[in-house]
Amino acid sequence: MADPNKSTTFNLQLPTSNTAGQMLAPALSTPQKLNTGSATGNPRNKCALKPGHSLMDWIRLGNSGVDLAGTHGRVTPVSSKELARHNTREDAWMAIRGKVYNVTRYMDFHPGGVDELMRGVGRDATKLFDEVHAWVNYQQLLIKCYIGPLRTVVKMDSIPEGKTSLPIVPTANFGKPLPVSNSSVPANIEVVPRFDWIQKRSDITIYIYTRQFCNPGLFVCRKCAKVLQLQVLIEHVQHMFELELHEEVLWPAKSVRVGSETGKIEVTLTKVEPALWPSYGAHTLSRGVMSEAEDSQYEYEVLKCSDFNHDSFELCLRGTPDVAMVLPIGYHVTIAALINGELIRRSYTPVSGKFLHQPLTADTDANSTNLNFLIKSYNEGSLSKHLRQRQVGQVLLLSAPRGNFRLQRLVTHRQIALIAAGSGLTPMLNLIEHLLKRNANRIDYLRLLYFNKTPADIWCRSELEQLQTTDERFQLVNVLSEADADWTGLRGRISNELLAPLMTKNTPEYASFVAICGPSGFSRAAEDILKELKFNLENLHIFQG
Repeated sequence: MADPNKSTTFNLQLPTSNTAGQMLAPALSTPQKLNTGSATGNPRNKCALKPGHSLMDWIRLGNSGVDLAGTHGRVTPVSSKELARHNTREDAWMAIRGKVYNVTRYMDFHPGGVDELMRGVGRDATKLFDEVHAWVNYQQLLIKCYIGPLRTVVKMDSIPEGKTSLPIVPTANFGKPLPVSNSSVPANIEVVPRFDWIQKRSDITIYIYTRQFCNPGLFVCRKCAKVLQLQVLIEHVQHMFELELHEEVLWPAKSVRVGSETGKIEVTLTKVEPALWPSYGAHTLSRGVMSEAEDSQYEYEVLKCSDFNHDSFELCLRGTPDVAMVLPIGYHVTIAALINGELIRRSYTPVSGKFLHQPLTADTDANSTNLNFLIKSYNEGSLSKHLRQRQVGQVLLLSAPRGNFRLQRLVTHRQIALIAAGSGLTPMLNLIEHLLKRNANRIDYLRLLYFNKTPADIWCRSELEQLQTTDERFQLVNVLSEADADWTGLRGRISNELLAPLMTKNTPEYASFVAICGPSGFSRAAEDILKELKFNLENLHIFQG
């Protein structure tokens, strides 16, 4: 058995049958198999599609108003017995991760051909799907074909809230199903990232596949025009890809994407000289364990530093000169500065650029790797005052991502409460965005209880109120301890009375999972109240700064 701590060298060539990297697909009346191959040399059997059956044609059909699901807009639970009846070319239903889709109209649009798709018709095709292409965003592709949830028979008398193995099956080590649980993944099942790539004449895209909901982080460093280092962080384990590319690429990267739900990482780089390469080059892969005690520091340049409200400011940073970092959801970095001869460090969680008052143009781009912070100024806070005085172009030292938040714990929960005080809002902002976009086991209710002193202290109020308007699943509850007479919302401090509704089942206020972030005294008080209310503390996460 190979030692996982040793480096492995790879050198993958493009298949020679695919001349100059081009695929020729003759217009045939019936699909025929083409052995096109993949960038890894493993053949993916694709078919020449009929004219008018491209991906864009499928999207247009879905947007045309045609009832692709055949349910007239109704969501109907489907039993395994009922699913099995729809197993023909003319009447084809399929279940993936607990959701049933009518794929009858999709048959002629499937790049793998009708026969390949028919392998999963009339049954739960999750395992088959994961073995072939688990990274494909089937939820978006088949959204108009959705019939309803796959109804399963549970043989146990009762299952505690948040403990059930739902019909959502993420993959471990690519193809081996792992039932979802809010408990830790067994120590002997480790996520082993898988490497792939594709290219066009103008650019090359590196793919790294991890596992659904494993919440990876990414650190990219360009050593020179042909050499890149990609560090994939999965919890405390760091997987290091050292790449020597076939030819030179430009920097910064054209795009960097990390899927918090899919676990898929994409890094697209622009080629210096447009051309098709015979191979991407070569890479080595090594594994190590990160420690909080590690003192790695990375230089980040100040792009902007300006007031956010009366006692806080926004700070925008960019990696210099050849560095990009994407944090896992719920993680933070420490920012360090030498002040009066002493190295001072504090923890801060980046937020999306859309929460800034005046975001830079790049920050509105979902692919931006700039790091944006909302920071409260304290009279006695030497570092916060130091950071507020930074000028554009000055350099700060940032640590690698740190944290212990396990996104997978939330997968089985559909009613979640977030409790924050003051600047403790920052980790919640990224979590709110992820949860409301989550496709697997879609959220029913997401409630944010946000504690502050006065209305002027409420961060991101307009953005959160707008979100409450546009998504009925989200509720914002502001609680103020020093509100004036004009305040019509809740008043007071965190209390048993305010948190008791979280325990009332079959109401929008009920929560089977709770996350807390705020000053240490606030977090302890919230935890103590939940203990008094007999809340299941296995379904509680407290963010630590």
